[in-house]
Amino acid sequence: MYDVMAVFKIFAEDSNNLVVVLSAVKTLEIGKVHSSTEEDIGFGIKVLKVTFLLNDDSGGMDALEEKIRGISGVSQVEVEDVSRV
Repeated sequence: MYDVMAVFKIFAEDSNNLVVVLSAVKTLEIGKVHSSTEEDIGFGIKVLKVTFLLNDDSGGMDALEEKIRGISGVSQVEVEDVSRV
């Protein structure tokens, strides 16, 4: 059972590769992808907003963020929201 919901904003090096980045994100073994959307932030730039469900383990959020940053094609990651479920 998951007890934390975290929303990450993921910037890709190329906005045309969001599908590739999302498929890589879905293979991560920390937590579970609950939902994902593409968001247009202006000037033709799109980002992924991905909602994860994960356990409230010590360092779990940091580990997930580092794994996302390590995906090829990801340029930046922001934690947008964290809440308990």
